[in-house]
Amino acid sequence: MPSRIPRVTKTEALVLRHRRFGDADRVVTLLTPHRGKIEALAKGALRMKSRLAGHLEPIVHVEVVLAQGRSLDIVTQAQTLEGFRTVREDLDRLTTAMYLLELVDRFTVEHADASGLYALLHSSLVRLARGDGVQLVSRSFELVLLDVTGFRPQWDQCVACTASVPAEDAHWTATGGGALCASCAVRHEEAAVIDSRVLRVLRAIQQLPYEEAARIRLDGELAGRLELVMHTLMRSVSERELKSAQFVSTARRAALVEEG
Repeated sequence: MPSRIPRVTKTEALVLRHRRFGDADRVVTLLTPHRGKIEALAKGALRMKSRLAGHLEPIVHVEVVLAQGRSLDIVTQAQTLEGFRTVREDLDRLTTAMYLLELVDRFTVEHADASGLYALLHSSLVRLARGDGVQLVSRSFELVLLDVTGFRPQWDQCVACTASVPAEDAHWTATGGGALCASCAVRHEEAAVIDSRVLRVLRAIQQLPYEEAARIRLDGELAGRLELVMHTLMRSVSERELKSAQFVSTARRAALVEEG
């Protein structure tokens, strides 16, 4: 028989989101290293003098004490371990972090093992906070997330016939999950041409250690094309629109217009 969860537990967690519950309470969605994604009730969290206020906001690495409740665990204590202040102070990094949190929320179910995703999300937030490029962090996160959850895209070989796909003559399919050779592309209505530079970068990020992939230099046009491909793929796999992805893209376009 599976071991029972103790009535009171202490755990680290990353806050994914929260919602109002009644006049003064909140339900917070937490990603934990050992219990996966859980929802817990933070009583009185909306009150001005609440000791929980500020510790249970999205993009916070927190230590919580949870008491077993009838339907939801109750947060009895919360202490911030990392607030990722530099992420919150930069709009581009803030919207990127919210996008990563939304992806994790979409790709996980409650109480399922998520130790790999917990480590991935935490390391990605640390990278954003220390100033790594948002494009590299985002693309690396997306590709590892897809791999961990069983949706690894295939960029080297054709997803239809497994033939090697030269970068200079490649197509791709979001619904099929990767590259298509020219011969197979004609049989897939949704197939689109993919820029050879985009495909090479995706292959590099997927295959190389993060530190080596970090050496790749992305100009604005290439970064935009990479983002478009990966946002399209993530929407297809998650089978729903990603609100934060739309906001990220809109904000980046606005920033480019201002710079121009």
